[in-house]
Amino acid sequence: MINPKKKPPTGKFYAFFLFTAMVIAFYWYTAQNTERIEILNRDYAADSARQTLIRIDEEFENAQDQINTYTYFLGQSLKEPTVSIQTLREMEENSLFDAICFTDASGMNHASDGRTSDATGKDYYTQGMKGKSGIYVTFNSSFTDEIMIRFYSPVYYDNRITGVLWGAYKAEEYLADMLAVSYFGEAADAFLCMPDQTIIADSTPQEYEEQKIAETLVRDGVIDRKTADAVSGIFEKGGEGAFICDADSKTDNICVMYLPKSRYVLVQTFPKSVTQNMIQAANRAGTILEVILVGLFAAYIILLLKQNRKEKKLLEQENREMGYIIGGVTTLFSRFALIDFETDTYQYLAGTGPEDSGIADRGSYKELSVYLCSILLEESDRQDFSAFISKEQIITAMEGHNDLRYECHVLRDGSAEWEHVNIICLERKDGKASKVLFTRQNITEVKEKELRVQAEMSVANRKERQYRIAITSNAFCTYDFNLTGFD
Repeated sequence: MINPKKKPPTGKFYAFFLFTAMVIAFYWYTAQNTERIEILNRDYAADSARQTLIRIDEEFENAQDQINTYTYFLGQSLKEPTVSIQTLREMEENSLFDAICFTDASGMNHASDGRTSDATGKDYYTQGMKGKSGIYVTFNSSFTDEIMIRFYSPVYYDNRITGVLWGAYKAEEYLADMLAVSYFGEAADAFLCMPDQTIIADSTPQEYEEQKIAETLVRDGVIDRKTADAVSGIFEKGGEGAFICDADSKTDNICVMYLPKSRYVLVQTFPKSVTQNMIQAANRAGTILEVILVGLFAAYIILLLKQNRKEKKLLEQENREMGYIIGGVTTLFSRFALIDFETDTYQYLAGTGPEDSGIADRGSYKELSVYLCSILLEESDRQDFSAFISKEQIITAMEGHNDLRYECHVLRDGSAEWEHVNIICLERKDGKASKVLFTRQNITEVKEKELRVQAEMSVANRKERQYRIAITSNAFCTYDFNLTGFD
């Protein structure tokens, strides 16, 4: 009996699988798209920060050149080793600095309004008296309550340093335009800091005076702790870095860079809203494409289902007809064995098996050959059949033929029966049979009928010969003998 096979996956299963794959692919696309945009924005922000660095450096360099020029002409015009209040006032009125002051050789600051303060121990005084020029940031100015950026240079009188002239800017106002950064209309926060992370100036409306940048941004939720540690690493080791913040941070990324020509550090954030808008715009296009694909996919599925329904009816009809054919074939052939000459093996097909439990459903072809020969009645027939079903004989006999047949007289369940062994070529390799199908058909009734007919014809032929002899002889009489009673 042929065992029913499992049904293969239906079109609905494949449709569900493909739809699921499309959804997964879309989520993968959005994740990759988000990561790609975040990286692009980080690199874009880093390039923007470098431009800001160049602008600040150039402004600092111009301010330093101005104070150097002032000190040169001041030194050329001095009649004595001191600078008068009137001279300071006139210079301040005609310069871009918010204030111009002079620190004499004793370390006393002199402002244009006559106020004085002690500068001994201040870095700008000690460096200036050594003949050096530079920048100095004052957080607690004795003249103002604001953070001041001072540009200083030594003043020479009679080829000797007589003091230090310095011009000062209010840091917040001076750096406001330079720190003003925006991306696609969204303002970004920028900070100029000391190497110890103290904030000098920023572009935000909040007050951050003398606060540490990394801890301040973590406290306000602008960046996460991991990013803050990376920012602190740049302050400690120098150089530059751009870091993407985690999803819960208020900013998308942050850039930290030392100014090339000074020891100050620029910290610049990138608006999270810009990145989110870019991601949404990109995902919106992806969503539209996905909807179109889903629509096309749905239309294809509908057409496929209609086609499948039509083909299903056709297949059902064909299967029904094939079932009739198979039912008829299995009535004639109760067992099917596939022989593979390349591996010298056999196996019974379609759930059929050998009559004798002593032989397995599959094994070496030699075992099957021995079994088939063993059920023949006559020893001489066994030898002939063994030669007929040998591998070499079958391959040779099937050259130019697709099937072979052998009539056997076998013993089945203690009774003598007749059967046909049919050998059908299923596959050839290099023109020679490589796989064949063995079938066995019980023809006992047909064979016995054939034998009876042959016996009856033999008797009829014998009577006919006797009659012909009688009528053609010279005997005076004829005799009619009933010979049917003799064997």
